[in-house]
Amino acid sequence: MYATTSGPGFTNTLTALATAYTDRSAVLALSGEVGRDWMGRGAFQDSSPAGMRATAMATPVTALQLELGAPSLTYRHLDRLLHSMLGHASRGPVHLSIPADVQRAETAGHWSALHERLYQPRFVDAHRCGAFWDHMDSGPKVAILAGTGCAQSNAAEELKRFAERFDVPVATTLSAKGVFPEDHPLSLGVLGWCGNRPALDALTSGELDVLFVLGSRLNMLDTLIWSDGFRPRHALIVNDINPSGVFRDYHVNLSILGDARTCLEMLHDASPEVAMRLRASGAARRDWVARLKTAGASNDAAVRPESNSGHIHPADAVLALRRVMPRSTRLFIDSGAHAFFAGHHWTAYEPGRFFTSIKYMGAMGWAIPAAMGAQLVHPNDPCVVVTGDGCMLMHGVEIQTAARYRVPLICVVFNNSAFGNPKLRADRVSPAMGELHALPTHDWAGFANAIGAMGITVDDPSNLANAFEQALEARTTVVIDVRTGNFPTPTERFDAQAVA
Repeated sequence: MYATTSGPGFTNTLTALATAYTDRSAVLALSGEVGRDWMGRGAFQDSSPAGMRATAMATPVTALQLELGAPSLTYRHLDRLLHSMLGHASRGPVHLSIPADVQRAETAGHWSALHERLYQPRFVDAHRCGAFWDHMDSGPKVAILAGTGCAQSNAAEELKRFAERFDVPVATTLSAKGVFPEDHPLSLGVLGWCGNRPALDALTSGELDVLFVLGSRLNMLDTLIWSDGFRPRHALIVNDINPSGVFRDYHVNLSILGDARTCLEMLHDASPEVAMRLRASGAARRDWVARLKTAGASNDAAVRPESNSGHIHPADAVLALRRVMPRSTRLFIDSGAHAFFAGHHWTAYEPGRFFTSIKYMGAMGWAIPAAMGAQLVHPNDPCVVVTGDGCMLMHGVEIQTAARYRVPLICVVFNNSAFGNPKLRADRVSPAMGELHALPTHDWAGFANAIGAMGITVDDPSNLANAFEQALEARTTVVIDVRTGNFPTPTERFDAQAVA
């Protein structure tokens, strides 16, 4: 939940609302409004329907938005908003505008907590679940792609149990990273733009027999710009609780409507005779996964360029950060080249430990305020931001808020003196175009020190671990300015096709 003023206070939230809307994130936004008797009379920051019409602006990027026209409607409006915000079909941000005179009024009412079944229903189409087994004789190369539906359903344990019983490898989308432990022998890592080689080879080579998609809308980044290779040879099976979530850019052989966890539970409870169709090919799948992982490790070593001009390679920084930080660390990545390195090289061991807004909007500067909120909710676990110098120019000043309230947040800035990915694309057009995307090498450690945080500069890879350890022990707001080069991202060839 967040609250803001009318006028520019509200208009500044539109990008945040749009990001939450495209990600289907549950957010309650409250905005103030001028008093009802001032509306339409030229009042300062009048955002009412008679002024600049904030509710009209919010309508396209919210699941529901309302104006509280009378104090007596407070409980009724909040009930409607929360049901819409948490509903499995309508889930997303909601907005309530409250005029100043209504804010000062008193109202009476009764409030009760929403039952979990209202916002996390556990239904599944049992008949379609049964049809799942009809596709399991198609060949041994069966894999799962787990999306955010698995995380929202709390399906991690059932996913692990199913994968282990049937020796089925699991890839995740970037936003679901960690829903399956990435140090597990059956983990293929992340599929998509910053994906890991085993996942890319398994799911996009055109050699997969059956792909089981759990709770993913199969967007542009997750499918490598809707790759033709993503089509399995025999069957694409999709489970989603939202009927509109069953993706239509690919032919779906079997769609299973319902909750991801319940779907896995029902599949796991199938009779031994039926389940044997998948178990029989388990040994062949284990050998296949072992070959994928061996080839993936060799590929990572072969394609990674050496550091140049003394700059730190972003991969070295992410790997050093992972070695130092506890398994319980919550990592927040911003939008930019640094995000692709973090998504590729960071190892996530459990759900709820890796966060990104790179699904549909990819707004820059998101990670610092997001991690700050998480650190306040989870004070005993480290919260770390990986961001870029371009993002710091957007919302880096929020570090001052963390420092002012003594939030022990660690912010790692990959300082490559550029808007990284756009510059890589622009350099292919012309040197002049590339120069437009260059940035001065700002002193982000000095910036941090100036606003009450602790600043550390790292320009030698041998000092990375020491800097991260120092930040972890400090228990205060720390900004680590890591001087990186502008290296191609792990799957830069896909980035080259994207629109800047």
